[in-house]
Amino acid sequence: MELDYIIPKVRETFGRLEFGKMIEEIREPSRNNNGRVASRRFSVFSDIQKADNIEIILPAAAGVKASIKQDSPIDLVNPRVIAVGYRVENQSFVKYECYADDIVKKDLAK
Repeated sequence: MELDYIIPKVRETFGRLEFGKMIEEIREPSRNNNGRVASRRFSVFSDIQKADNIEIILPAAAGVKASIKQDSPIDLVNPRVIAVGYRVENQSFVKYECYADDIVKKDLAK
């Protein structure tokens, strides 16, 4: 069985989401460390997942989200969760990364 990704039920998994900030730009490798921006990592706040901020990775085409103010209600466009395995010495671990096509301001009229 091959597991590509998990599509979360956003309301049940994350609850109400609020925008945090852009954490970093992830660049393509290059000789002078000045490669093209491939994606950006953002932090968002959840009223259900309270232990840690949630990190969302967006493609570079989604932009820097400068127009969204901190703590503004947001929606994720096509979110998906990917399990990433890694090893530390003789132990294996799994971390989960959440990707989305975009982050948009929540339409409070709905």
